[in-house]
Amino acid sequence: MKVNFTKQICFTFLIAISVVWICSCDTKNQQAGETEKPAVDSLSGPTTNVPNTSQSELLRTVLGKPGGDFRGVKFGDPISKIKELESFELFEDSTDHVGFTYETENFEAIDVMYYLDKNQLLNGIRVDVYLNDATSVKGLWTQFETYLSGKYVIDKKQGKGAFWKDKGGRMVKLEDVSKGKDFGLRLSIGTKGMKTMPM
Repeated sequence: MKVNFTKQICFTFLIAISVVWICSCDTKNQQAGETEKPAVDSLSGPTTNVPNTSQSELLRTVLGKPGGDFRGVKFGDPISKIKELESFELFEDSTDHVGFTYETENFEAIDVMYYLDKNQLLNGIRVDVYLNDATSVKGLWTQFETYLSGKYVIDKKQGKGAFWKDKGGRMVKLEDVSKGKDFGLRLSIGTKGMKTMPM
């Protein structure tokens, strides 16, 4: 009887030591993980308590799949192809447009609206990017401006917007739509004078 009691005490002691050892390893791993966090993009230095996504990473997310005119689709593509290629979540489906949305882990949001002509073919695109602060807007603007100037012919800058032209005669407009504590950018691509998507 005394031998069993001694075995139980030894077994309990070993379990207690194991638990303490596992907990201390977990604490060390957490501390190591905190010191190994990647550097924050210099353009997205937080001015609020909400972290920001790297601006170059966010631009890649907005642009999506390579190829086509935007996110893998081409002007003139049917709505069925847009729905097949688009990876964001469908949130609006109408006769003259279809909308998709995506939210980053840092609570930034991207809404993409594809505008359709009477034959249900793509003829306009509008992208709204909702950001956390003015620093993010400035950083993403710089990323967009570099990308758009490499792809299109710069037309003009006016107020809080900049314009480019593509080879097909479409206008490309980037604008800062921030108001008060709401921060964001809007990218529009389409024919000047479109009723459904003002340029």
